[in-house]
Amino acid sequence: MKTRIFKLILCISALLFSLSCKKPFEHDAISDSATLLVVEGIINQGGQTNIMLSRTLKLSDKSVVQMEKGAKVQVEGSNNSILALTESSAGVYTLPVTTFNTNLQYRLRIKTIAGKEYLSDLMSVRTTPAIDSLNWRREREGVGLYIDAHDSNDNTRYYQWDYLETWEQHSVEFSDYVYKDSRVQSRDPLESQKIFTCWKNEASTNILINSTAKLSSDVVDDFQLALIPNRSERLGIRYSILVKQYAIGKEAYDYLTLMKRNSEQQGSLFDNQPSDIVGNIKCISNPAERVIGFINISQIVEKRIFINNSQVPAWNFDLTCGAIVVRNQKDSLYAAFVTGQNLITTSNISASGGIESYNGNTAICLDCRTRGGSNVKPSFW
Repeated sequence: MKTRIFKLILCISALLFSLSCKKPFEHDAISDSATLLVVEGIINQGGQTNIMLSRTLKLSDKSVVQMEKGAKVQVEGSNNSILALTESSAGVYTLPVTTFNTNLQYRLRIKTIAGKEYLSDLMSVRTTPAIDSLNWRREREGVGLYIDAHDSNDNTRYYQWDYLETWEQHSVEFSDYVYKDSRVQSRDPLESQKIFTCWKNEASTNILINSTAKLSSDVVDDFQLALIPNRSERLGIRYSILVKQYAIGKEAYDYLTLMKRNSEQQGSLFDNQPSDIVGNIKCISNPAERVIGFINISQIVEKRIFINNSQVPAWNFDLTCGAIVVRNQKDSLYAAFVTGQNLITTSNISASGGIESYNGNTAICLDCRTRGGSNVKPSFW
């Protein structure tokens, strides 16, 4: 018994020693001063192609994403045809609507402003089947969004999706006054409307893929794309989701599966170790240099649906705003409204007929733009 206790004490002492001697671990890929090229996008059969180029950041780097500007980007056909992309915005390269020859193969060539050259593998043009349905249903955790699709020719087997969400935002009430030039003034009604109604967009960030390779038929049934959590602002007024569907190959599916596994694992003791991910783009100037990305050439199929708040009973979205009342005195008004953190809604009239005080609330509750929205109404709304 004493021997067992002694061994236990030794084990605990060793564990405490090891914990006290911990050193931060940095993987070579993280500590490497060189940044890697990231290639995102799809060569769009029958539509506009957008390819985004950026650079990786170290985990310790607090900088924003570094876009790769000034590159020369082109799509090359197996018949030696060349289609040049133009830089439509910083690091985003665009090719107008193009129909590619399904009898040919294509690849992407990139030459950076620093003179490095990158080339993808040759790819066949893929046809994407239609989206059969895009549905939603109320669940205990919120509202789930689901998709159905199939390929009657059994040619797809590997699917990828992304989506763009748009939802309407309202302020809790109109702001009839504005504090400007050290005094309270009536706000222009058009300006009041502009800060009352907004629309916010948010793109998907998860890797959404599915395979029917092990099924007898090429059918995607009730695949969950997203879950809107209970009480989310997304369904506070009106919500829309635009889903894009792509047919991809097995190589792309395997690449995205690894990406998904590495990005979603929680870092527990029993997780798979992160894997080195190799895409279909290589640096031909320096074959040892790694490149992040997998380019496909495929038709993009889209479908959009809307959900109104009235369709989801007891949603109960609440901004949790706190109203304030400020006396109509110069110093009080200055202290409450000069920073713009609070805005004015209405006034309170005294018995003598003058303005006794003003009602207000936080800007986040009275100016929808402060919640990341835009007051420009989308064309599809």
